Amino acid sequence: MVGPSSIFKISRSSARQFDLLRWFAFTSLVCVVLFGSGSALLLGRALTRNTLERDAAVSAAFVESIMRAEETWVYFVDPKSAAAKEPLESFFKHVSRMPGVVRANVYSTDGTVLWSSDAALIGRRFLENHELQEALRGRIVVESGEVGDHKEEHIELSPGTGGSRFMEAYLPVRNAAGTEVIGVVEIYRLPENLFQAIDRDLRLVWMVIGCGAAMLYGALFGVVAYARKVMARQQEQLVEAEALAAIGAIASTVAHGLRNPLASIRSSAELARMEDDPERDQCLADIMRESDRLDGWVRDLLLQAREEAIAGGQADANRLVEASASDHAAVAERQGVHIDVRPGRVPPVRGNPGALRPALDNLVLNAIEAMPSGGDLILETMLAEGGKQVEIRVIDSGTGLPPALHKGLPRLFYSTKARGTGLGLVLTRRIVQGFGGSLRFDTGRGRGTSAIIALPVAA
Repeated sequence: MVGPSSIFKISRSSARQFDLLRWFAFTSLVCVVLFGSGSALLLGRALTRNTLERDAAVSAAFVESIMRAEETWVYFVDPKSAAAKEPLESFFKHVSRMPGVVRANVYSTDGTVLWSSDAALIGRRFLENHELQEALRGRIVVESGEVGDHKEEHIELSPGTGGSRFMEAYLPVRNAAGTEVIGVVEIYRLPENLFQAIDRDLRLVWMVIGCGAAMLYGALFGVVAYARKVMARQQEQLVEAEALAAIGAIASTVAHGLRNPLASIRSSAELARMEDDPERDQCLADIMRESDRLDGWVRDLLLQAREEAIAGGQADANRLVEASASDHAAVAERQGVHIDVRPGRVPPVRGNPGALRPALDNLVLNAIEAMPSGGDLILETMLAEGGKQVEIRVIDSGTGLPPALHKGLPRLFYSTKARGTGLGLVLTRRIVQGFGGSLRFDTGRGRGTSAIIALPVAA
């Protein structure tokens, strides 16, 4: 049979086997970096391509305006005619003066170089020039690269000519009607200013995508970290509920056997009080009162174990503190603990006095036991900031809570006592939470512990 503590250990062991936050941090970082880098590369290439194509389109419009002004179409129809010589010279004079141009070629429709700034290329054909074939089909073609990376028809360009990167544009030339491609103008440029502008834009793209990726990763990491915390809390609550359900089954049997003897004790005390003896009457009255309190505590324990609601109502925090101090005065005195009650001016709180007393008694007894050599125990009430809650503080001068309880609330089955069950603080927390309150600790090694119950003010 698997007991509640076994369930708790199995659950925590399983949680340690898979660290959600660690795996998410690694996999999401890899995915965000890959996605961001890929996006930046694609956007960078698209930006570079669009900028160069836009610049080539401007050059094509410039060439076309020159052709319309000089009426150069005849050169492409009959390049050997004398009538074409003057327009030809004028045309290439304008082309050679375009910004950044270091070389130009003119091709006929069969791929022959009709004119070139390099006379050695005139009359040659380059059959493997795919860019030229695309341009002859009417499309502006742009290429770029580092100086020194050239094809067969390229000339060797030196960085000293104006830059380290070149731009090569194939510009289709159409007839006067604009219906047919009659040639191609190939222009080589070293537009260093254009490439510097592209580089600035690329840096901006990388910076924006980098910042966006970092913000996305941070947001996702924060969400998962919070989800992990919530899941861990819910898992502990689930384990606690399972364990308390098992305890509830046992408590039902124990309570059934315990409440019958309590009823007999109380009945015997009532019968004995019929005899006239004042001192004995006082002792019997104490027996009856404590029997009633024990019966109420067993009933509330059953309700908590079964997760049934305890009847609500209002409670006087000062009376709770004073009653608890009075009930435990003898125990505290035997242990050399001085109890100082400091009631404040506070309104009634939401809660059932019969249920809140065991919760407060647990804290008071724990505080007394934390001072085996004596000390000071302060029980005080005060209105919390905002006036919406009342705080009941149990402050001892003991050794402080162990590191296991420094952060967070007490865990089920965890106890620092040799024979402790770890149920006291858990049940205290559940009782307080049942009335919409909270339980927290302020502690440190060697400076005592403050157990603080915060309860909402009764409506």
